[in-house]
Amino acid sequence: MIYSRFGTQLTLLSKQEGSGRLSIQATAQGTPDIRHYHVGDLTADAGASEIDAAIANLPWKVIQKKEKRVE
Repeated sequence: MIYSRFGTQLTLLSKQEGSGRLSIQATAQGTPDIRHYHVGDLTADAGASEIDAAIANLPWKVIQKKEKRVE
C-alpha cells in the first residue's frame, strides 16, 4: 500500500516528469480530488521497492495541447 508522507492511503493514477523531477498523480482516501505528489513524499508498507514497482506500472500522464485561437 502506498501512502502520502502524512500517512493517507493513495490510489496512484499516472506519472509525469517535469523539470527533471518525477511526480505522481493520485487520489487520497476519502476524496475524489486528483493531487500531485513528489516521489520523495511517498511511503509504503514494503519500503522503496514497493514504490518503485508501483511507479513502473503507472501510465505517463497525457497532456493535451491547446488549440491555437484564430482571431
